[in-house]
Amino acid sequence: MTFKPLVSIIGTTGVGKSRLAIDVALAILNHGRDHRWHSAKVINSDAMQAYIGADVITNKMPVAERKGVDHLLMGFKQPGEQYVVGQWVNDAIAEVC
Repeated sequence: MTFKPLVSIIGTTGVGKSRLAIDVALAILNHGRDHRWHSAKVINSDAMQAYIGADVITNKMPVAERKGVDHLLMGFKQPGEQYVVGQWVNDAIAEVC
C-alpha cells in the first residue's frame, strides 16, 4: 500500500486558507518529483463554494490565481440543489481514493 500525504487546512473565513492550500500543493508536487507523488489537489469543503455562481459571496479563489492546482468539489452544484454533508463525505472519499 502506498501512502500519500493528506493535509487538512482549517480556519476562519478570510485568513488565507485557499492560498496556503495552493502553496502546500505546489510544495508537495515539487518534493514529489523525488518520490511517487505525481499530483496534488485541493478538495473544497466550503459548503457554499460547492455552488456555481456564488464566487464573490463565498470569496472563491479565481481560477487564474490557483496556479494550475486542481480544485475539486467546487462550483459543481446548481443553486437550489441540495447538497448535504453525507454526500460531500462520499464525494471527498471518492476523490481521495
